[in-house]
Amino acid sequence: MPKKKLIPQPKKNKGKSFSSQKTIDYDNQPPIFSLERLMPGHYCFSSLEQKDKAAFAESIFKRRNIPWKEIKNLPRHGLGIEKISKSSIKTALPKNITEDFNYFLAFRFSGKKPMVGYRVHEIFYVLWFDHDFTLYEH
Repeated sequence: MPKKKLIPQPKKNKGKSFSSQKTIDYDNQPPIFSLERLMPGHYCFSSLEQKDKAAFAESIFKRRNIPWKEIKNLPRHGLGIEKISKSSIKTALPKNITEDFNYFLAFRFSGKKPMVGYRVHEIFYVLWFDHDFTLYEH
């Protein structure tokens, strides 16, 4: 007769309420960069030259410990961000961008070349790499 495998049971919450957990202030967290929603085509990561791919890696490495609240105050052509109006984007927008969405954010990744996307909590979703400065009016 085969032996039954024992499945570990979760420890019981000894009267502690989960509602007492602290709320996370995402502005105190550094950005997490995601390429999960990167748009295909001209502004995709695969369209970058090798030196720009390396510069992208360096740019996210430099920001790895800087909280969002500090990034907001840094120079836009340095480690900071810049708001880009949704209406100024010259390519197709992702389907998940709704009417009430007003602007994207741009980080510089290689010199003044911007990567453009949006933020959800501490995650920055990169949508485009504007390697030739044609994604929006500069």
